[in-house]
Amino acid sequence: MKYIDLNKDICCSDVIQCVFDLNDLDIETYKKLKETNELQAADIAKILKKERSTAYRSLQRLVCSGLCIKKTKTLKKGGYYHVYLPVKKKDAKNKIDICIDNWYKKMKETIKELD
Repeated sequence: MKYIDLNKDICCSDVIQCVFDLNDLDIETYKKLKETNELQAADIAKILKKERSTAYRSLQRLVCSGLCIKKTKTLKKGGYYHVYLPVKKKDAKNKIDICIDNWYKKMKETIKELD
């Protein structure tokens, strides 16, 4: 989990990294998805100049965090492929709010155990 120094300026990326335990590459991947709206793992890999497997792992972390959606598309001649899309800004914000609220409640409960 990323440490956030509250004495310094923080940005949305810092909060997202901390809340969802993401790394810098995950945030960069998320930003590229938001710019393009829909990409395959191989496309992200080319854009970020990373191996496809590295891009895929980053996309999987974003899917698990709920910040991106994985869709399966069918080819006309048979077969399929996956594309990744960012969730709507409103949905991402709601998810972050819920995670922060749950974390806060858990910390408050844990502190009560000190009594």
